[in-house]
Amino acid sequence: MSTTLDTNLTRKRFRGRLIISLIILFVFGNSGCSAGKPPTESLSKAELDLRAASEARADEFAPMDLQSAREKFEASRKAMAAKNYDQARRLAEIAQVEAELAAAKAEAELTRRAAEDLRRRIDSLRGESERGSIPGPSPAAAKE
Repeated sequence: MSTTLDTNLTRKRFRGRLIISLIILFVFGNSGCSAGKPPTESLSKAELDLRAASEARADEFAPMDLQSAREKFEASRKAMAAKNYDQARRLAEIAQVEAELAAAKAEAELTRRAAEDLRRRIDSLRGESERGSIPGPSPAAAKE
């Protein structure tokens, strides 16, 4: 009976150590995989969003947001060169979001200005209409 008890106890210890070893290997293996792969896709997306923000005139309407995105992008490229891929990925993702924000702010300002211009034109037309500057339909045309 003592032999069976010792064998069971030894098996339990072995299993426990095996499980702990597998967990440690899994944790280190996973972190190695994510750190070992360069974030080229994240950098590409960030670069595309920076270009889109520039085309949306973010340098004119959201310069601070665009500058911050550019700085994060450059820091991401430096981290990539230093093979610090996790930091490079995080910085690229932040640059992407900030570039999207800059583009959205620029587009919002352009939309606001277009709406303001349209409002001024409508007010001008109303003023002319009230003064009778814009001829209405002729009475002859109304009879037809």
